[in-house]
Amino acid sequence: MEQKNAKSARGSVAREPHCEMAVSWYAVLALAATALGASILIEKNNVLERSSCGRVWVTVHSPEIRLSNTHNIEDAIELNWEFVGCSDVPKQIGLFDNRPTSWNNVIATFVINSVEGHIVTNIPLGDVSLPGGWETGQGLRGPHCLWPWVGAGDAQGIQSYNCLKIQPTWMEDAGSKINNLRIGDLAIAGTHNAGAWRFDTETSNQSRDNFILCQDRSIWAQLVHGIRYFDFRISFYSHFEEEDDRYWLNHNLVRIRPLVPLLREIRQFLDSTKEVVFLDAHHFPIGFYDSNGLPIRSVHTGLLRIVQRELGPHLALARDFATGVGTRGRTLQTFINAEKRLLFSYVDNTIVSENNWLWPILPHLWANTNNPTQLIQFLDNAIANSPSPHARSPMFSAMAQTTPHIFDIILQRGSIRINADLVNRVVNTRLATLWRSRSNIISSDFFLGNDLVDLSIIISVERGSRL
Repeated sequence: MEQKNAKSARGSVAREPHCEMAVSWYAVLALAATALGASILIEKNNVLERSSCGRVWVTVHSPEIRLSNTHNIEDAIELNWEFVGCSDVPKQIGLFDNRPTSWNNVIATFVINSVEGHIVTNIPLGDVSLPGGWETGQGLRGPHCLWPWVGAGDAQGIQSYNCLKIQPTWMEDAGSKINNLRIGDLAIAGTHNAGAWRFDTETSNQSRDNFILCQDRSIWAQLVHGIRYFDFRISFYSHFEEEDDRYWLNHNLVRIRPLVPLLREIRQFLDSTKEVVFLDAHHFPIGFYDSNGLPIRSVHTGLLRIVQRELGPHLALARDFATGVGTRGRTLQTFINAEKRLLFSYVDNTIVSENNWLWPILPHLWANTNNPTQLIQFLDNAIANSPSPHARSPMFSAMAQTTPHIFDIILQRGSIRINADLVNRVVNTRLATLWRSRSNIISSDFFLGNDLVDLSIIISVERGSRL
């Protein structure tokens, strides 16, 4: 890539950021990082993130950038910074393709004229392989960097740097600090409509859609990046000949991907690691209920049979690990010791009552609004009043994404990607501040547009240190 100076980069490579973060959260991160040392930020004894004060990080811009009628950029790299309270705020920030050691190898530089903010470059992430040997199977433990690095400092040198990471074994890496936490006290990054990342039907393999697709990474890649909660919307289509082919992941009424291959990705990951995963059958849009709203037992039974067949050795049966109503569940160590590290929650109480190995409905804090401001206001209140003392599940998920209105879809007004971009930075701020003490699972769209994985790890370790 061609090196660009700050002036040209600012004019042609990036758009000015909207500095939406009203509350500083670096101070909290700094305290946690100090307690952690570099234990979760080491790759073969090389520090992946460093700063004397403040923080920088890399995200991926979820909306497409239109530069001209014929030239659009997908997955543009974003550079983010937070230096509130620092006596020496860096003067510039840059994009690098390796660990920043000096400005000589910078790809693009940008002037920093605020203590916090972000820059959207016009440099795409591109087709990247998962590092550390994690592309298709088990790799090396610990975090690993993809190619984009960010560095900030002044003309004399780099003061802060970080990279876009994967965190495939973060629970094991931080085990000595978090394993005594109950599962309801963990901070977990999750994905909303986790399977809605690319069509895989007879008629389409489309990878982008304004109002259907909510993610842009496979289930395997989500796991490797550090996502540990998956919101699945499962439908049944009787016209397929084989039972395995009848179960699909949907976004509402739209069929997206067959279920069984995704369960096998989860199984492969569980076979390869010691991580704990939370799978949530959150909604059954098609085929699971008759016209009177009663469950079709044979369809539910078929799904449960497939889940038991594909994930059985790892399933943590609720009857073996359940705790009382309003409690926070068993410790992470309990599931690890038992070698049962997949918790499968089910949204239908009738089916749960007939199958006591299923985990009960996991509460979803859902604003049902297409307005990002209203979403955040709703979650502020909902998380502050969670968990419910009457909840049967020890966990709850804050659904940190907007819901398009029917007229948004008809009029093609905005998109899921655009609203995710408006929400994700605010969610970062809230998790580190207002939601910090009470949050459990935060589920988002286009998770590479936020830093929830790294932040959740830091918060979980912080909570574990208080035990």
